[in-house]
Amino acid sequence: MSRFMSSLAFGAVLFLAPVGAFIAAPVLAAPAAADMVVYGGAHAEAALARALEPQIGTGQVHVEFDNRALEVRAWGEGVQGLKVENLFFAPVSGRFAAELVVPGSAPAVRVPVSGRAWGVMQVPVLSRRVAPGDTIGPDDIIMTDVRADQTGADTASSEVQLVGMVPRRGIAVGQPVRLRDVQTPRVVDKGALVTISLVSSTIQLTAQGKALQDGGRGDVIRVVNTQSNRIIEATVAGPNHVSVAKPVTPALTQ
Repeated sequence: MSRFMSSLAFGAVLFLAPVGAFIAAPVLAAPAAADMVVYGGAHAEAALARALEPQIGTGQVHVEFDNRALEVRAWGEGVQGLKVENLFFAPVSGRFAAELVVPGSAPAVRVPVSGRAWGVMQVPVLSRRVAPGDTIGPDDIIMTDVRADQTGADTASSEVQLVGMVPRRGIAVGQPVRLRDVQTPRVVDKGALVTISLVSSTIQLTAQGKALQDGGRGDVIRVVNTQSNRIIEATVAGPNHVSVAKPVTPALTQ
């Protein structure tokens, strides 16, 4: 508990202090230049990214320090790399504060750092404008890095989810695509006459119906049987053709 409270207090101090407060770390007198080990920003970013992975969760962790020229120097033959201690992270703002420690260094090295961190993931985006109703092809898509907090469960995560689909509405170029904004190519128009079919191992029936919704191949739409005026749900099987999978046929035959 005491360690948690000290970390929390340390994080609060770093968050409340001006950004420039930790830009210049104190310079320690080097016992011997030959024994000095220098860790640059890339090493520090990797250490913080590993420490923050459990808290950020989604995507590859990207770290940005307030001190863009961060450098950690350590001395001694027993130097064991960078270690992160007293880590404090605010998920809403993405701000973090921590201390970078070099085990085995003599004298001891403990450098306070602060900055921002967020998850990054690759998603497919449109490389050019595709008009609503036009089919999205492989050449219309590129993969790009976006912040994970700018995506959701409805965001397309692979090219396969977009190739062959058509936009329902305008989609911004270079921005994550929501799956609700694309659909399979429409092969049944609302109001069109369609053939309703039911095929099973023992029976094959067809009837005429009228589509109450637009639909692409594989979509489930509402159709009215023009003979019985009953409304059923059917799967779009092809151009102006829908099928009923359930072996219940009152709406189809009456």
